[in-house]
Amino acid sequence: MAFCFATFAAALLWLLAAASCAPAGHGLQDACADLRSSSLELNRQARIASIEARNGDRSESNFTTTLAWLEAKDMCDPEALKQKSSTCVGKILDVLRNYNTYVEMISKFQSCSQFANKVKPALHNLLRDMSRCVSAKTGMNQQEETHISTEDTQPPRYWHEAPFCHYTLDRLFTFSIISARVFARGDPAHHSDSSAQMCM
Repeated sequence: MAFCFATFAAALLWLLAAASCAPAGHGLQDACADLRSSSLELNRQARIASIEARNGDRSESNFTTTLAWLEAKDMCDPEALKQKSSTCVGKILDVLRNYNTYVEMISKFQSCSQFANKVKPALHNLLRDMSRCVSAKTGMNQQEETHISTEDTQPPRYWHEAPFCHYTLDRLFTFSIISARVFARGDPAHHSDSSAQMCM
């Protein structure tokens, strides 16, 4: 598990380094205009919830989840975002739906509800804005659905609740960093080379 986390952390750092210089957009499509503020708000709320839920405790039980990941093949690098942003934006929406399912689950834990409930409004706002943006880009109505089986989301035993809460909120915070970087300048399809200096 440590190797998987280390691999994910390394990939995340690479993605953040690449996305941190994603050029700014010229014009925003109305459907995607709210993504910047809602992705930044999710990042802020996820960071607060993660820190407060952990309260100095870094322990995590040996359990697995089916939390979705962003991968290199999802084309969230700056060049791919300029060429065809719909692949990355669609994957971010899928991952966001996955996190929504898990945040709903942990919000029912007595030990976690106050932290999960802090992040839920920002998560729901970003999910709404993402669905609207993806619908505008693809021309298809994006229903709020998730592809997680019920056996994958069975609540953990009560002694796993606190570590599961920390695990979920820490990974949501990490994901929120990526989504905030991708949408920092609005619709990634309208990023341009001329605005790269704004990253420096």
